[in-house]
Amino acid sequence: MGNYLITNSKIMTMNEAGDVLENGYIAIKDSRIQAIGPMDTLERQMYPGYKEFTAPPYAKPYVVLPGFIQTHIHTTQALGRGLADDVDLIVWTRKRIWPYEAALTPDDAYISAMLGIAEMIKSGTTMFCEASGEHPDSIAQAVLDSGISGTVCLSTMDLPGEIPEALRMTTHEAIERNLALIERWHGTEERVDGCLNILNLFLSSETLWKEFTKLSKERNLLLQSHVAESKSEVEFVKEKTGLTPVRYLDSIGALTPNLLAAHLVFIDDKEIDLLHRNGVNVMHLPAAELRIAGFAPIAKELEKGIPVSLGTNSPPCNNRMSIMDDMWLAGLMHKAVNDDPAAVPAKAVLRMATINGAKALKREHQTGTLEVGKLADITIMDMNKVCATPTHDLESTIVYQATSEVVDTVFARGELLMEHGRLTTIDEGWIIREAERRAHSIVKRAGIKL
Repeated sequence: MGNYLITNSKIMTMNEAGDVLENGYIAIKDSRIQAIGPMDTLERQMYPGYKEFTAPPYAKPYVVLPGFIQTHIHTTQALGRGLADDVDLIVWTRKRIWPYEAALTPDDAYISAMLGIAEMIKSGTTMFCEASGEHPDSIAQAVLDSGISGTVCLSTMDLPGEIPEALRMTTHEAIERNLALIERWHGTEERVDGCLNILNLFLSSETLWKEFTKLSKERNLLLQSHVAESKSEVEFVKEKTGLTPVRYLDSIGALTPNLLAAHLVFIDDKEIDLLHRNGVNVMHLPAAELRIAGFAPIAKELEKGIPVSLGTNSPPCNNRMSIMDDMWLAGLMHKAVNDDPAAVPAKAVLRMATINGAKALKREHQTGTLEVGKLADITIMDMNKVCATPTHDLESTIVYQATSEVVDTVFARGELLMEHGRLTTIDEGWIIREAERRAHSIVKRAGIKL
């Protein structure tokens, strides 16, 4: 970890006022933002020995933003992407992904997480929350080794179903294993945190939901889950309880500000009100929802004041872990669904990928905006690329036009994770070779037939 100075740059603070410094600087000392301001106020003698980042002369200036935050991603499925394309949900789960996950070793999970993290960093992500993983300690180790910040959890189901034996748990086991994970990782490391997990409403008991909701309140823990993701889930929960998923969770007191609820596709206006009233964190996963779910009512949720955040979700149902791609989709898909070209504008999408993500993970006091004293989670974009030319409106260019190609340099907690397009904490050649080898080995071991 060193000291750095970013100069002559356009700085998008993403604060509540939306302040942009047209020509500014940021000083990074250790893990924090030491100073930020206009270039004409920079006193260079205050920063001796700081390594400087600035765009070449006569080029467009760098654009500096808070590091992006993904609130829902399955890192242990990265080695399985491409395994379940163009198949129905039954084949996707029972014949491809569940056998794949059951065959994972801790070392496989580590390599899978490192592969996913590499792509996250290359698209400007500095913090993520695991959606539901196998071998969470391996994911945590990948977080520590790569330098990114991450919240880990254990994929948790406590009801019998058509799942591999290796993924089964009793309610008691589910509680004990989640509590053990919390003891290992919650509040014990700066870069790693731990949260509770309930995979979905198909394979979880009311007892587990009530117990984890109680624990999340008592110990201020996040609870990650998939909710109202599919029509079949809605029908299943209605048949079982007489209520839709959101109304059912409300009836048992499980809608809380600690709930990270992914998808929420099949919900109505009354349920949006329930989510807003109870402070539930809504996670939008554009690519995955286009493939397997549908169109979540994001425009209505944003109008209601819900701080929707973003994630790339499961690699086998998205195939890409670049948040830049999902920002592009989020900015486009809702215009068509709402028959409104102004729906979910670029400004809102950028907030979803930065400060809203920080709020969902309860880290807004640490990250999500560029402010003095906050963690130096910073993404530098080089807009001197074909895909970013011309730049008329900066927010529009980043969301609708640019790709991950513009992501030049990335800091997380002041540590340099990528410098001018080159990963500094991960050997890219090594992870490509090892991931390819292990991915084929897992498929063979699991007996998956493509």
